[in-house]
Amino acid sequence: MIAFVQVQPGKKKMIVENGLSIENDYNKKIGLWGINVKCISGFLSPEPIFGDFVAVRVDTESSYIANYDLWTAFQLTKNEELNKMYVNSIVNFKRYRFGEYRIPEVLILSSIKKEDVLDISEIKELSDRILSKNDQIYISCLIERITQNPNIAKYIVLNYFDQLSSSNREITKKVVEKGDSKLYIFIQEDRYAWTVEI
Repeated sequence: MIAFVQVQPGKKKMIVENGLSIENDYNKKIGLWGINVKCISGFLSPEPIFGDFVAVRVDTESSYIANYDLWTAFQLTKNEELNKMYVNSIVNFKRYRFGEYRIPEVLILSSIKKEDVLDISEIKELSDRILSKNDQIYISCLIERITQNPNIAKYIVLNYFDQLSSSNREITKKVVEKGDSKLYIFIQEDRYAWTVEI
């Protein structure tokens, strides 16, 4: 498996010549199995990385995938519940279902030899195809989950049309009380109407 790892400016040449040491080059510590574990964090595509990076070949036996969006949310809020969700999202690479996470983070728990640091120019096109495929699969999985729960789908549709009507004068919203529920009617120029009952 190929992963892309962000590196400090100016260290790229040294990493290409020497590889990455889990002891010296780790860029994340996470609580796994009741202890803090050093990791080299990377991605399946270079798109989430700002700055210098290297492509590395990693062993799927000792690599894990996590939901990077949960990590980002935890870093921004310091909400421990999000940290627990992040840790619970970690699965061995072989158990990860492609498209399950919007931005899958690769957690490498071992050192990377210099022979496993790869020429990025040969890898970039492949990673772009993987990234676009992952986005398509992620959205398909998300839509499937939403359609399996009609209430969530209704709220998403309602929110979408609410946003549309607030930014577009051609679409107006009417709300009709209907017993214990409400019927939302969105009208575009007296020609089209969409309804949602919640």
